[in-house]
Amino acid sequence: MKRQVRKVTVDGLRSFMALLGDGDVGLFVSLGGFTKDAEDEARTREKRRVTLVDSERLVELWIEHYPKLNEEARRRLPLKAIHFLAPPD
Repeated sequence: MKRQVRKVTVDGLRSFMALLGDGDVGLFVSLGGFTKDAEDEARTREKRRVTLVDSERLVELWIEHYPKLNEEARRRLPLKAIHFLAPPD
């Protein structure tokens, strides 16, 4: 695991993909996001597929799957529902 704030470039993505075997699927999470070249590279690969997850997508996935997580996982990044009244249409 490596933490950085900058966007991952195509070279960084290729370094990660070099660790995968043919037919493997990788998950690359970067809170800094990805350059357009890196996104294009991930989309065009067939043998070593990679799903790119930026900070926005990570939060979406966390919210979506939060109810299914065990208590230990929920303690790592707790969520609290907030309800508010919406104006009538």
